[in-house]
Amino acid sequence: MTHKTATAVHAVLLLLAVSCSSWADAARVLRQDDEIRILAIGDSITEGAVPSKSMNHPYTIQLEQYLRKLRPNTRVTIDNQGVGGAGIFAVGFHKHTTIPPVAQRAIEQAKVNGRPYNYVVVMLGINDLLRMGKSAEDVKGGLQQICGWALDAGSNVLAIPPFGAPGFVSKDDYKEGERHKLAALVRGLAAGENSRRASRPRMAVLNLQATIMDFYKMDDSERSRWLDDGLHLTEFGYDVLGRAVARAVERNLAVRR
Repeated sequence: MTHKTATAVHAVLLLLAVSCSSWADAARVLRQDDEIRILAIGDSITEGAVPSKSMNHPYTIQLEQYLRKLRPNTRVTIDNQGVGGAGIFAVGFHKHTTIPPVAQRAIEQAKVNGRPYNYVVVMLGINDLLRMGKSAEDVKGGLQQICGWALDAGSNVLAIPPFGAPGFVSKDDYKEGERHKLAALVRGLAAGENSRRASRPRMAVLNLQATIMDFYKMDDSERSRWLDDGLHLTEFGYDVLGRAVARAVERNLAVRR
């Protein structure tokens, strides 16, 4: 490093130190865009289940790749904690647990390690609505708890309401109505959290089920491109989801300061 470069670096650090409480805080500011740490919480959709192929192809694959394109100088680390069959109340098929303890353990451990997640992506509730017959209000309570843990730990939250499952539930079924109610409750939850918290971290909602992933509006041919079994996505569907999540993270949420 030349004397001129060293002087410039020292000047930057000095300016940062003036605005920060310590040199350590200044160093953290310099590092904050060097890495994005993401926790993906959810059920078999987060797990990436493609039943017809007996394989997993999680959306987090494209999420990581697309974020690397958006931020080529940033290291992206993703912790996928999807549990097939699980939910707020529903117990997983292969892992005998509900989602809240999984989320709490991951969030707390990251904080204890001094490396809290920048983002926590939460996408669950369909197992509670369809398998357990729970109401949207019941599920919202559990989601609020998980989002609260993340926000209190300093992590931004991206909540994704569950997609429709036309292979299992008709459009007129009351459970489909509860799914729409849950989407509205999640939007209200985000508005409340952001109003209560004047600054970062923040909570955003990615409501894909109301736009490009409204499977009830698709014909059979188009739907088969997205859905593997009427509930789980195809590899194409997971890839589109991953890119959509990456854009939402980049657009709506600021890296934790």
